[in-house]
Amino acid sequence: MTTDEITVDVIERFQRSYPVPIKDMARALGIRVIEKELPNDVSGKIVRDWSGTFEITANAKHSTTRRRFTIAHEIAHYILHRDLIGDGIVDTALYRSTRISDSLERQANRYAATLLMPRGLVCMAWKEGINEPRTMASAFEVSTAFAEIRYTELGCTYWRR
Repeated sequence: MTTDEITVDVIERFQRSYPVPIKDMARALGIRVIEKELPNDVSGKIVRDWSGTFEITANAKHSTTRRRFTIAHEIAHYILHRDLIGDGIVDTALYRSTRISDSLERQANRYAATLLMPRGLVCMAWKEGINEPRTMASAFEVSTAFAEIRYTELGCTYWRR
């Protein structure tokens, strides 16, 4: 299997139920995940150590939903921008970086959304009656605002009638 095929396989394996076990997904991709206190304006980072192993650090001061998004965002950098990581990408609380462009950060944000709330699982949750902002956010372990944004991205008709 190629690296791309392995990545697709891992993502599909971990997107069978919600909430998506994002830390397990990272580990299956060969990425270490650490949660530790970072400066308040830093959400997380991804670095490659001397052995070539990638490591994601999420700010332990931030909420669980924020840390989950940060981990998904850094996985997105790993999948989409691995060749740009170099000695690391540090993302501020606004998911900005001095190492890569804002457009690549937005791309990582969009990809992170598909990792945490893939279309198929969102539809499954909807069919199971999970169709209110708070219950959807709770089921997927994301913020209510994130759940609303993702619904809009998917073009769903939902609770704002």
